[in-house]
Amino acid sequence: MKIFKLPDLGEGLPDAVIREWHVAEGDSIAAHEPLVTVETAKALVEVPAPWGGRIEKLFAAEDETVDVGQPLVGFTDDSAARESGPATERIEQTERTGSSAKAPESADAGTVVGRIQAGGGRLGAELAPQPLAARRATPAVRALARLLRVDLAQLTPAGERFTAEEVRAAAGKAGGRREGPARPGTAPGAGTASPARRAMALAMSRARDQVAPMTLFDEVDVHRWWGSEAATLRLIRAIEAACRAEPNLNALYQNEQLTPASAVNIGLAVDSPRGLFVPVLRDVGASTDEKLLQQIDTYKRQARETGINREDLQGATILLSNFGALAGRFATPVVMPPTVAIVGAGRTVESVVPVDGEPAVRPLLPLSVSADHRAVTGGELARFLAALGTALAQ
Repeated sequence: MKIFKLPDLGEGLPDAVIREWHVAEGDSIAAHEPLVTVETAKALVEVPAPWGGRIEKLFAAEDETVDVGQPLVGFTDDSAARESGPATERIEQTERTGSSAKAPESADAGTVVGRIQAGGGRLGAELAPQPLAARRATPAVRALARLLRVDLAQLTPAGERFTAEEVRAAAGKAGGRREGPARPGTAPGAGTASPARRAMALAMSRARDQVAPMTLFDEVDVHRWWGSEAATLRLIRAIEAACRAEPNLNALYQNEQLTPASAVNIGLAVDSPRGLFVPVLRDVGASTDEKLLQQIDTYKRQARETGINREDLQGATILLSNFGALAGRFATPVVMPPTVAIVGAGRTVESVVPVDGEPAVRPLLPLSVSADHRAVTGGELARFLAALGTALAQ
C-alpha cells in the first residue's frame, strides 16, 4: 500500500481538520483530482491526489484532526501485486518441497561480472492525465451545505457554481438550520482549540518574538461625515491615502529587508466565535466603494459560518482592526509579520472641543497605529498617522 501523508499546507500549523472526503475506500481517482478538503490556519484547503490509483484506506474520518506528516490516504500498490507473481510462487514451492533445483537461468546479458536476470514482466503503463471533473461549489460553500444539511447533489445551481445564498435558500425551504443543539451557556467552538484559534496563537507568538513594536495615538474630528457614511469604508480610503503619503508603512519586512508594496492590500481583522480571521481586501485603490462593502460583508458572513478560503487570507500589506465597533477607545494593535503596520480604530465618542475659540461638541474617532520599529522610523509612523487623520477629517 502506498501511503500519502498530510503535507505542509504552508500555514505554519502542525495539523489540519478533515472537513470533507471526496472519495471513499474502493474508489479510483486520477492524479490531481480533489481528494479531501481540510481546514487549517483558518482556511478551507482542497488537497489534490498526488497520483492516480485505487483508494485502499482512509486514515481519518471527517471532523478528525490529522498531524502534518501523518498518514492520510492509502493507495493500492499494484506494482507490489505484480511482483508477487511466478517468482514468488517458485520460492514458495521450493520451501515446501525442500528441493535445491534451480530455475533455468537466462543467457548472460553482457555484464562484466555476474549475470543480469531478465524479467518476464513489463512496466505498468503510465496513465495520461485525465480531465478534472467540474466542481459545482467551492470548499466554503460545500462546508456551508454540510453545516445546513443541504444535499447539493439534488440541486442545480443557477450559474456555473452554487453560491452561499442558494445553499441558505435551500436550507430555508427544507425547514431552516438543523444543527445539533449546543450545550447551555456555550458558544460555537467553546472548549475546543479550533484551527482558527491555533493559528491565532501561533501568529501572536511570532509577533511577540519577531517584532519591535511602537504605537502612536491620536483623535480625529469626523463631524463632516459621521453618521452619513460607513466608518469602515472611510477608514479604508484614509489608509489608502496615508500609504501614498508614507509608502514604507505599506510594506513587507523579510530577511532584514523592507520592501514597499505597489498596491494597498488591507488585511481586515474579523472577529468571530471561531477565532480571529484576517481576510485581505486586495488593491483597494482599484476597487469601488460598493465592491469593497460587498466583500467586507461576505468575509464577515464566512467567518461566522464556514471559514474563509485560504487564498483570501494571504497577501496583506497593511492591517486594519476596527475594534471600536465592539468597545474600547485606544489599544496597542499587534503587528503581524511580515507586514510592518496596523491601524486600530476605537469607539467614536462625542467630546467638547474648541472650535474658533468656542466650545463645541464633536464626534472624535480615536486612532491607534502600531509599527515594527525594526523597519519603520518614528518619523515615518508619525507622518503616516498625520496623513491618516487628515484624510479622515475631510
